[in-house]
Amino acid sequence: MDPIPFSQVAGGFHIEGFPDAAKLLRLDGPKAKRLSDLCLHKSDLDFVAECLDAINQTPVSNAVVRAALWRGAVIHFVKCFGDSKARFQLDAERIYKDRPPEAMLAFRFFRDLRNKHFVHDENSYAQSIPAAVLNKGDKAYKIEKIVCINHIADVLGQENWANLKRLSETAHNWVVAEFDALADLLTRELEAEPYDSLMQRATVEYRVPSVDEMSKRR
Repeated sequence: MDPIPFSQVAGGFHIEGFPDAAKLLRLDGPKAKRLSDLCLHKSDLDFVAECLDAINQTPVSNAVVRAALWRGAVIHFVKCFGDSKARFQLDAERIYKDRPPEAMLAFRFFRDLRNKHFVHDENSYAQSIPAAVLNKGDKAYKIEKIVCINHIADVLGQENWANLKRLSETAHNWVVAEFDALADLLTRELEAEPYDSLMQRATVEYRVPSVDEMSKRR
């Protein structure tokens, strides 16, 4: 599953590095759909790795950037294990079955961190406590000010960083292995077809999505 450089030409694509290529065939069907989903999962997990690496390159004093990178890493990691109907989701029990029990504990922590704190404000990791400042009683009024004391739990520590790194790398390796095995199977199936039949298959095309597609499922 190596990265392939390509360029867009006249509504389609030109894949670099294949001077003998005659056509870029579009693949359809359940196997092709799964291959596409695996590639999108890899893209998300690559982003997780880049965010985690960028955190180490960002000074501690730049708290906002570090927090944004951390949240981006957690959100894109858990995204691969969600309940989206647009692509098949990774199965944590399957991917981490050969890992120590702590792996699933860590996975559930990040899943809850994403679902109940970062994306939906449901748990006690974010609190805003309303209060009133009462003065000493020597003024014409008693209440100095109404305030809220905010506290957002800081979960970006070395242990959590390392746990997410290990979990995402394990998932990444699983995705790559699944992609490569499926690509080999599709290759064998295509090789069994006559050349003329392959040439009659549709060519890969790309259409830029419109604004009204933002709310629609792919």
